[in-house]
Amino acid sequence: MVLCDVLSADRAELIALWTEVFSGDPPAFPEKLLALLPRLGCGFAAVEAGKVLGAAYWIDDLMLAGEKAGYLFGVAVLPQARGRGIGAALSRACFAAGQERGSRWLTIEPAEPSLFDWYADIVGTAPVLYRQKRRVAADACCPLQEISASRYFLRREELLAGRPHLRYGEAAQALEEENNRLFSGGFYETDGTIATAFLHGGELLSREALGAQPEALLASLAALRGAREATLLSSADSGAPFLAANAPLPAGTVWNLAFD
Repeated sequence: MVLCDVLSADRAELIALWTEVFSGDPPAFPEKLLALLPRLGCGFAAVEAGKVLGAAYWIDDLMLAGEKAGYLFGVAVLPQARGRGIGAALSRACFAAGQERGSRWLTIEPAEPSLFDWYADIVGTAPVLYRQKRRVAADACCPLQEISASRYFLRREELLAGRPHLRYGEAAQALEEENNRLFSGGFYETDGTIATAFLHGGELLSREALGAQPEALLASLAALRGAREATLLSSADSGAPFLAANAPLPAGTVWNLAFD
């Protein structure tokens, strides 16, 4: 088994791997990821006898406090190839590439609590941000409009000016836009407040709502989308572990959006 640049591996096999491991994702998402990757970051594939057994991606079209941040994304190994250390090798390769590419912060959002310890052993990360949940009952209490991704990220920068926060480059914005499009999500605004949200199992889920009245926006959006309530996930100093990194982040960092 050897590791190679993901873009040199068989594209169809990479897409098939993604859709098998992340069964809820349509093929259009890994297709977009691979198309954006030269601007988005890099990645590695584990190949044996000409077959792709696993892959992982490194997204570093991201900035925090004027320095590059990197994000380990989409670590996937075929079920029949698990237990051989392939996921660990891919994760280490991505973190090493992140260091070489100049990332100050090397980060990962583990898919489940047990993986925080696994990544600590593999790449030396520790929890640095936590998540809190707020639930908002549906209520058509204010008008809102759907906006473009470019408008959203422009308003986001205005609302977060002066606060340490994850800043998306153009390629990372494009991937987040595709994520929303494929999963019935979007970007919304009302009276100085913005939010991004999508339907998940009949529930409206938002990873970010910023501005003066986030609950009102999400209540109206839940009503519009036919959901009984909305759940807002926000990065915080306490709560459930959310993000792990190789070093502490600046105090008060806002890191709500994530591709996972």
